[in-house]
Amino acid sequence: MKLRPATDIDRPTLFELHREAFYEHITQLWGWDENWQRTKFAEEFTDAVTSVIEIGEKIAGYVQIVDKPNQIYVLNIAISRAFQGQGIGTQILRELQQKATAEKVPLELSVFRPNASALKFYKRLGFIQTGETDTHIKMYWGS
Repeated sequence: MKLRPATDIDRPTLFELHREAFYEHITQLWGWDENWQRTKFAEEFTDAVTSVIEIGEKIAGYVQIVDKPNQIYVLNIAISRAFQGQGIGTQILRELQQKATAEKVPLELSVFRPNASALKFYKRLGFIQTGETDTHIKMYWGS
């Protein structure tokens, strides 16, 4: 597995991964609006540090991070269904936990409320729930 900076050429493929990973949850919460999702994805692609996750020559997913002075925020992590269950997400989060420890800042993220498998995954990695909104569960990890 390797991470590399995403480029504009990657954006269409990464949006398809976004749709694959989040469509079901977003549809349950407020409904999928294709144009809005494309616009929002483009904004996040620009505002966050977006990295492509590659396995061999294939794109397995992406991760978007917002580094702030007092925290590392995982904006999105999406692993293609074809690559799930192979420890990719665990490896990425463990590396981010090491970075957070080294920088002495917390690692934070939000999970869509209907995404029970992601919630379980983050709890297994030591994240704790710190709050809720109508759509998300806020989570925190700190060493």
